[in-house]
Amino acid sequence: MKTIALFSQKGGSGKSTLAIHLAVAASDEMPVLLVDCDPQGTALAWATARRARTPPVVRGDAGSIRAPLAQAQASGTQLVILDCPPHAAAATASLLQLADHVIIPAQPTMPDLAATQRSMALARACARPFTFVVNRAPARAPEVPQTIAALAAAGTVAPTVIGDRRAFARALSDGYAVTQAPYASSQAAQEILALWNWLRTRIEIDLEEHAWQQAA
Repeated sequence: MKTIALFSQKGGSGKSTLAIHLAVAASDEMPVLLVDCDPQGTALAWATARRARTPPVVRGDAGSIRAPLAQAQASGTQLVILDCPPHAAAATASLLQLADHVIIPAQPTMPDLAATQRSMALARACARPFTFVVNRAPARAPEVPQTIAALAAAGTVAPTVIGDRRAFARALSDGYAVTQAPYASSQAAQEILALWNWLRTRIEIDLEEHAWQQAA
């Protein structure tokens, strides 16, 4: 069982929205559990109104996360996605330490870039591999390539940029994800699928490198 944590120290980065859409995309290939560790409860609110029952969404925090993870392992879940709180604390660090990979979303703005540096520092302190995802990017904005360049100087940047598209919010409001009908043919769906396919490969590489380092 693999675990991905989505974390950003800045609210409004689109962290929870990204967690939901990635969880649904991944659930088309494997059993997935989405754990809402964010006090705002965005994923749980979506789960109460959605059209499908998969992937399951449960509440969790640093003090209670072990139980749902153990249940997921026992039930054959292959991927757990943690939607972490949007702040750094001892509790957040303990959540990140459970992850095989940390996703740090960043909008192409100066405040987001500043928060990204702090998010990256915590991921490194927890000795977790991480990937930056440029999120909510305006079309053809010069800030997007500038943001990619700035992030690439500090770590790995996912090759797929997630655009600032209304389909993401509309799908959630209707109880769907963008990879589900009637949104499955949207550009938003293509971006999420491309990101998920890349992340799946990236996590496998990280795990292989970690195993090699442990054996060395």
